[in-house]
Amino acid sequence: TIQWSPFHTGHLALASSANYALVGNSHLHLVSLVPPTLQLDKAYDTQDGLYDLAWSEVHENQLETASGYGSIKLWDIMLNDLPIRAWHENSREVFSVDGSNLDKEFFISSSWDGTAKL
Repeated sequence: TIQWSPFHTGHLALASSANYALVGNSHLHLVSLVPPTLQLDKAYDTQDGLYDLAWSEVHENQLETASGYGSIKLWDIMLNDLPIRAWHENSREVFSVDGSNLDKEFFISSSWDGTAKL
């Protein structure tokens, strides 16, 4: 998954998983568009498969990722290493996450357990 930052033109976040997120580690990459190439700014390694991501539209340095093992993680790109928050609300993989268009404080997720959570 790849998403443009809503605050900074030229900034992208990429969520990737090894082996189709079935086994192995995943990565969250932050890159900048420096024409004609992309420049890697920061990378986070995770043990969960990352299926989707969404930038916060409230805080310019935060984004959420949808992960395996039923979790959603909140990252602050100004910090290194670990997410600042994790929610374990689902019994199966979370494959989608997106911010609310009506209230920017909320986000919604959907999971392979058949639920959507706000």
